[in-house]
Amino acid sequence: MTLESIFALALVLFFFVLAWYGLSYVLTPHMENADGLAKVTGNCGDTMEIGLQVENGKVFKTHHWTDGCTMSRNCVESAARLAHGKTPESLKNINMSHIIDDIGHIPDSHLHCAQLAEITLQQALDSYFQNPSQHLTGEAV
Repeated sequence: MTLESIFALALVLFFFVLAWYGLSYVLTPHMENADGLAKVTGNCGDTMEIGLQVENGKVFKTHHWTDGCTMSRNCVESAARLAHGKTPESLKNINMSHIIDDIGHIPDSHLHCAQLAEITLQQALDSYFQNPSQHLTGEAV
């Protein structure tokens, strides 16, 4: 293999990876004006993001994103799915056990993914409660 062909292969690989990440970013739905939003990076290096929009006292829209592995993606998606349709107060009860039960099974080596999803959801909930003027429920604030 010549130096030119190695360079051409590296260039093709670079553009393939760039296109992959670009499409992943564009195809991931983003949430405007989230009532609660958290982005957390775990010890493993994976980052998760969860956004919540609350209307009439219930979570009516969620956003989730991760740059991690498939198991991280499953866990953050599960946490967002579990939050949908619930009151913010009931989200306090969602923990990694609920996420694991929702997914079905997680290898022991990936339990930290469920824990990171729980932490991210709880921080998004904390973000929601930190600014009560942002989420009017029809009652006087």
